[in-house]
Amino acid sequence: MKNLKFLFAFAFSAVLPSCLDTEEKIVLNDDNSGTYSMTLDMGKMLSMAASMGGGDKSEPEKVKEKKDTTVYLKDMVNSADNLTPEEKAIFQNAVISIKMDEAQNEMKIVMSSPFGNAAGLMEIKKNFGTVLNKLKAFEKASGEQAKAGDGVGDMKMDANSANPVEDQFTFKSGPGLISNTITDIQAFKDKVASDSTLGMMSQMTALMGDINYNTIIVLPKAVKKYDGPGSTITEDKRTLHFATTLTEMMEHPEKVSYKVEY
Repeated sequence: MKNLKFLFAFAFSAVLPSCLDTEEKIVLNDDNSGTYSMTLDMGKMLSMAASMGGGDKSEPEKVKEKKDTTVYLKDMVNSADNLTPEEKAIFQNAVISIKMDEAQNEMKIVMSSPFGNAAGLMEIKKNFGTVLNKLKAFEKASGEQAKAGDGVGDMKMDANSANPVEDQFTFKSGPGLISNTITDIQAFKDKVASDSTLGMMSQMTALMGDINYNTIIVLPKAVKKYDGPGSTITEDKRTLHFATTLTEMMEHPEKVSYKVEY
């Protein structure tokens, strides 16, 4: 399991964002219930880690690791003393899946949670990563208990790590409407200009590739009107795909909000 621990540490370090593709998917039903999921594709990161020796050059002939794990968070959520009753109700059916195949340079983490209404979706969208971090869910899903000083213990391995500017957006969901918009353009630009981590990430994308953000929204009926970056739509007008990158967000924040009416 040493390689998996190394990859998690590598994944959520400052190096990761240039090696990551994310897919956020929202599936909506007629009654405003549905499922929210976030997929982190770390295949590029795995390939890079392999080229660096996997962090353990003492085992050059080590058998390539393969892992397929699904963790249901209900027991963790119900027994947690650091979650509110509201958080327990919303996240008790959340799931984390980890699929990894070193030989094929494949690694994906999928975090998903059902929701019962629009308010539940907004809570999941806003706080999924925070709740997973409170539960130390990634450690438990990977089978690795991080220790102080081992390079993993201080990592914040959560969904929020994938998008360092997520807190600059306001997400709304309600009957016939879903949107994700920049809360304050000037505040967003100020953060980009002053945040040293974002500055470093921006420089690294020029060398190692951009971080790609994909949002898929599956509607219970045909869309009436929509707007968003890199948008495509299926023939039945019920599935929309928005695509952007970290660079696009940082350089043209006015272009990356989306809005859907159905």
